[in-house]
Amino acid sequence: MRFPFLLSIALLTLPGCGNHAETSSLAVPAAAVQGQSPGEKRAARNPSIAYEHSLHLDVHEDKIGSVYEAVQAACREATADQCVLLESRLDTGNHASATLRLRARPTGIEKLLTLLSIQGGVTHISRTAEDLAQPMADHSRKLAMLHDYRSRLEVLRVRAGSNIDSLIRINKELAQVQNDIEALDGEIARLRQRVETEILNVHLDAVHHRSFMRPLSQALANFTSHLSEGLSSAITGLAYVIPWSIMLFVFAWGAGKLWGRSKRARARHDLGREDR
Repeated sequence: MRFPFLLSIALLTLPGCGNHAETSSLAVPAAAVQGQSPGEKRAARNPSIAYEHSLHLDVHEDKIGSVYEAVQAACREATADQCVLLESRLDTGNHASATLRLRARPTGIEKLLTLLSIQGGVTHISRTAEDLAQPMADHSRKLAMLHDYRSRLEVLRVRAGSNIDSLIRINKELAQVQNDIEALDGEIARLRQRVETEILNVHLDAVHHRSFMRPLSQALANFTSHLSEGLSSAITGLAYVIPWSIMLFVFAWGAGKLWGRSKRARARHDLGREDR
């Protein structure tokens, strides 16, 4: 946030700011708690807590694709729970697996967890919580100050009258303040959405439900490719071995020649000594 000379002028008459803005835009009405499920009541009792769940499910490898589609279909149908698919990935290769990342209201997350729990064995489940009270309070306080500053700038613009130079600078500052207000409004909306909804990360894998014949069939299916890779590696290795073999042969042949000459020279020397 920029604070030029106009801000200094406005702050001279600015009364002490209270914390009334902190409870305005991010508070949950008490009447909305009535008739809610335990998950929604939990979120209402903790209006500044953002929850994120992680679920690992062991599913038969032939059913990973169907469970993956079922979760997406359930999310599409949960419009009342504001369910949104944030990320998805499906791997149907040698090791089938899938991951999904969803966002929904607490009731929608509970429905998805119930749906997933009957699709396979739960191998891991966890929940993390993030307290967003401080950033929510900071943004609300900054937004209240910006609104007050904009009001004072508008008063200054009226007082400026026909002073063109002052009007230009005031309008420029008003445009900057408006941009700051819109940015903070967007951030507050993101935080509000984060505490009113929850994140669910789903990991589908076939750890204990993998077919006995699948590794064998995969090995047979990959036999020709592995054979070609082995032959190519052998040929590549041979290309490296041949030059070294030639060099070693030449070295051994030369060393043998030198050894033979040295041996014959010593023999002649010994014979000469015997003759003397």
